[in-house]
Amino acid sequence: MSIDPCIGQENFKDTHGAILRKHVGDARRNDNGLRFSIAELAEQTPFISRTVKSWRNAATCPNLADWIILARLLGPHYVNDCLRHAGYGNAAPLQFSASVQITGNHAQYELAQRMASLSEAMLDGHIDRIERSQLIPEFQQLVSNLNLFIWGLQQTGKSAPGGDSHSITKE
Repeated sequence: MSIDPCIGQENFKDTHGAILRKHVGDARRNDNGLRFSIAELAEQTPFISRTVKSWRNAATCPNLADWIILARLLGPHYVNDCLRHAGYGNAAPLQFSASVQITGNHAQYELAQRMASLSEAMLDGHIDRIERSQLIPEFQQLVSNLNLFIWGLQQTGKSAPGGDSHSITKE
């Protein structure tokens, strides 16, 4: 299911289900990859597995208080997907990222980790379905980190960040 760009109460349930399926895997289908499983999400939140499964299957959708709990746990990519549906485009970097310390060394490490993952996936000459489901969230996280790093470089009056203790935080 594609994510419908027109927000409205009538389609939010379906759209939120599609967004949640992107971030929460189903262990029965072995599609977790680097995503939370329904059971893991239920353990780390006050929700029962049946509720999370209902949201993921678009049978119901969370209220605002429940959505905020999900947003804190699932992070900025989940929030960006929801904001994009609401017509706000990609709101990166988000407030969630404001506390992330991004230095030159950290950015370099993140990039090296993702390139190692890509190299491992390409050993057989192609990226299969399982590898793709693992690489996409990894590279989405890399893009968020690099955007925050670039934002820090663009700030006037600050030296370029390296591995020193002066790291970039959004104020």
